[in-house]
Amino acid sequence: MRVLLIFVLALFLHASNLEDLIKNVPKNTSEYALDMAIIEKIKTLKPEPLQIDLNVTSEKRYVNTFVNLAGIIQKYNSLPSKIDEINKKIELLSEQNNTTAKLQKIYYQKLSEIYTKELDALKKEIPSYKEVLYNRLKQVEFNTFKAQKNIQDLKNRLEEKKTELEKLKIDLQRWELLNNKDEIKKVKSLIGSKEEEIKKIKDELLKEYLILWLNDIKNKDKKALEVDNQVLNAAKEIDLGFYKAISELVNDFESRAFGSKLIVYNSKKELQLTLNKIWEILNYPLFTVGNRTITPVNFFIFVIILVMGWFIGKYYKKFIYSIRHRYEISHATATLLANMGYYTIITLSFLIALKVIGLDLSSLAIIAGALSVGIGFGLQNVVSNFVSGIILMFERSIKVGDYIQIDQDTRGEVVDISMRSTIIRTNDNINLIIPNQSFIQNNVINWTLGDDIVRFRVPFGVAYGSDIDKVERVILDALKNSNVHYIKKHPTLDVTPKVTFIEMGDSSLNFELMVWVKGKYARMPRRTRSEFLKMIYKALNKAGIEIPFPQQDLHIKDSVPFEIKIKKD
Repeated sequence: MRVLLIFVLALFLHASNLEDLIKNVPKNTSEYALDMAIIEKIKTLKPEPLQIDLNVTSEKRYVNTFVNLAGIIQKYNSLPSKIDEINKKIELLSEQNNTTAKLQKIYYQKLSEIYTKELDALKKEIPSYKEVLYNRLKQVEFNTFKAQKNIQDLKNRLEEKKTELEKLKIDLQRWELLNNKDEIKKVKSLIGSKEEEIKKIKDELLKEYLILWLNDIKNKDKKALEVDNQVLNAAKEIDLGFYKAISELVNDFESRAFGSKLIVYNSKKELQLTLNKIWEILNYPLFTVGNRTITPVNFFIFVIILVMGWFIGKYYKKFIYSIRHRYEISHATATLLANMGYYTIITLSFLIALKVIGLDLSSLAIIAGALSVGIGFGLQNVVSNFVSGIILMFERSIKVGDYIQIDQDTRGEVVDISMRSTIIRTNDNINLIIPNQSFIQNNVINWTLGDDIVRFRVPFGVAYGSDIDKVERVILDALKNSNVHYIKKHPTLDVTPKVTFIEMGDSSLNFELMVWVKGKYARMPRRTRSEFLKMIYKALNKAGIEIPFPQQDLHIKDSVPFEIKIKKD
């Protein structure tokens, strides 16, 4: 009911557009007659009613119905390709803006809707037609003796007619050489009549073979699996599309007649029937994308190509990492090459899979339009992270192996940058998965962007009255004699340790030890700072320099009287 309602509504809309176009058809033009002819053709378009007689009890009527059903199956099989061709014409006509093109577009749209409706109807009705016709088989008596006699007579007649046709073709060549137009026309007419006679004989021969085969099917005689070759060969002589329809119907009847016994009958034909049934299931339409019907075979091929692409991508990443040391490629560069190549391979696999199963890549514009709507409502973050990942990979402001700090409590080494997120491993061996857009939108401290050398500032304080020159000398001497790791020399940087007097605080004279470290010590700031603080504390204690407690002086002015009252309970 819903399909019918949609179809009626579509016809109403076409009718409305058609009336508007009729008013705008210019009458004094050469295209007027063509436009009016198209309009009349549009008005006469209507679905063809299904006509099949399933209430059959006689041999002749049953065979005719069987052939008629094969013709319906042939029509059903041809409709998808017809709809595809019409839709291509509609796409071409959509690019034109003249009245004739618009009328043609309406004609093809209406024709496409009619074919689609017929396709849906046949898809529902054909299985029931097959079942009803097969069940009627038991009520029919077949005269196989007469059929065998007729087959022999028809074969003889067919050979005679073929011989006569060949003679006519030879005559036609002779008259064509002589350029005798009257004789050519006459012989061509005879050839047409002879070909029509041959076609009728082939039709009759097919029906006679069907009588023998249907009788074996009715009796569930295994000879039917041999006779069907004669049926199929006779059908192939008529038309290839009709042959496929007859083959489908023959396979269906044999499956119904023999059922599970096909497994027991160990013959080439039974195996072929089983394979045909499997192939029929694999080609059952699942859903439609655009103008393309997707079957289990298409879906399986699509998945296989994607899986192959995934395996190739994984092997590519493994290969890049394996040659990293051989060609002295840094870990960050190898990760960039591996990730970009991997995603490129996956994308190409997806596009190839779409092309192989017959989907027009231009139809991806529809998917892109749908995605844009989704992005507007909820996929902004996903797309933002995706784009941010691409920026990070090419900009390389953050790369694999860098030691970064996002906030006061979040720092660690970058171990992977993917399209959606970046993985950071902290010193506690905890992996943090952070969306890529966080690195683009927020401030990030990269401790090792250019190199892995970092200067540490270690603050400490001594008591008032301490000799500040002695403090500096004690700390530098202790640093020189300690086992704490720091950089002593560098070709371009001044890495000399320094002790700086930075302020006179409330409770202490505050200093700062500035020292350069590199490598793993730069990536463990708390542990490294702890080593320096221990060294400073021991050096100050050994030198007798006081490390003050926090203190505060309280001054009381004599001019302000005050008294203390003690309340005794």
